[in-house]
Amino acid sequence: MPEKIQLNQKENAQRELILKGNIFFTILKLGFPIAIFQILNQLFRLFDTFMAAGISAEAASMVAYFSQMNLVVASLGSGLAIGTALKIGLAYGQGSYEQVRKMISSILAFVAIIGLTLAVVVIPSVTPFLRFIGAPTEFITAGRSFFIVEFLTTLLMFFNMIYIAIEKAQGNSKRILKLNLVSMVIKITLTTTAVYIFDAGITFLAASTMASQSFIFGIGIYNLTSKKSEVFRFSPKHIELSKKVLRPIIYASLPIIFSHMIFNLGKTLINTMLISYGPLVVGASGIGGLLAGASTMLQFGMKEAAVTIMTQNRGAGQIGRVFKTFKTLILTNSVAAVIVFVPLWLFADQITGIFAINDPEFHAILLPIYRYMIFNVWSFIFLTSANGLFLAFGYTKILSFLAASTLFLFRIPLLWIFEAFTTVGSEVAGLVMMYSNFLTIIPTLIFLFYVVRRIRKEAEIERGKTLLS
Repeated sequence: MPEKIQLNQKENAQRELILKGNIFFTILKLGFPIAIFQILNQLFRLFDTFMAAGISAEAASMVAYFSQMNLVVASLGSGLAIGTALKIGLAYGQGSYEQVRKMISSILAFVAIIGLTLAVVVIPSVTPFLRFIGAPTEFITAGRSFFIVEFLTTLLMFFNMIYIAIEKAQGNSKRILKLNLVSMVIKITLTTTAVYIFDAGITFLAASTMASQSFIFGIGIYNLTSKKSEVFRFSPKHIELSKKVLRPIIYASLPIIFSHMIFNLGKTLINTMLISYGPLVVGASGIGGLLAGASTMLQFGMKEAAVTIMTQNRGAGQIGRVFKTFKTLILTNSVAAVIVFVPLWLFADQITGIFAINDPEFHAILLPIYRYMIFNVWSFIFLTSANGLFLAFGYTKILSFLAASTLFLFRIPLLWIFEAFTTVGSEVAGLVMMYSNFLTIIPTLIFLFYVVRRIRKEAEIERGKTLLS
């Protein structure tokens, strides 16, 4: 039976580009705006830290610490977003437009229920929760309000993550970029006004982020209820909170949610271990991690674009084009690594100096940590490319295992070894991240070999069935 829902002209042109256009050009066209979007997101967090650094080094450490804490909660939304984009992209590539709309409506309703539940459970018990996870006592006393506002912002971002995933699934990377640019202007304007004119504290940093995320939330509501698109639109009558609709999304998302939560909890554990080197090392590690994360965002953007291309082509049965996209992704990520690493290394002193104004002690701690962490761009050439292929074919359990391996097989044991058996100082925070990422390449290669063989074998079986039918 033919689908009642049809693509508009713009959606049809975008779909044709992904399924038939030049792969290198398509990755750049879709990936570059996503990369800028991710870089701006990272700058949001760095901006908070920078503004806090203007207050004091202790405030900067507190902001970095609590930002890591809320990443644990954000893992739920980001995991569901990845599963949503995967299943929507697959159904869209197959031409199952009615199913796409049903999944969008159902997952948005599901996320609303989760957000409200978390708000009711966590907010009244913030202090016991922070004590349970081992937050320093001085951070709990001074940063409780900051954490609450950040947590509420994270819940707001649940919806925004799903909305952005829906935009990514259809390749609307320019719209994502425009939204984030306006959001960033709101954030910077509110924060600078409050801190420099009204001498506001760190809680207002989180409040300004909430305001900027509220803007994206409002635009998302508008676009998802607009009748401009019949496919990518929320409809109450299409909500179906059933196993048939939600189970595939949740099943694909759970390993990602688990790995994100474990990974971010593990980073909190690492921060707790780093306290033995001094409170400022925790803040330096957080800032270094944010800077290192920004350095890999160009590669991440290329990967996100490639996943969209690979997922839709998989749905359309074009496996050869999927592998061609994977090879092209490795090439683009290699070029991105060179472009990013050179200036970040050459201007390391100036970049880190921004976050240690009039504090040479903090700068001396941050600089070596940052230098080691930006080596991520070299390991991520392969890691992000392989993860993109795993994600496009729904091997989310592999992604979960690899994330856990990075943390529990490599990073935490390495940190313990450095602490127990060496005299290495605070730079250990950067060393363990660099070494653990390179070591993760080993299990990634093993899984890649297995996955490629399995995909090729399944494709041959499908071709055989087609010839017989």
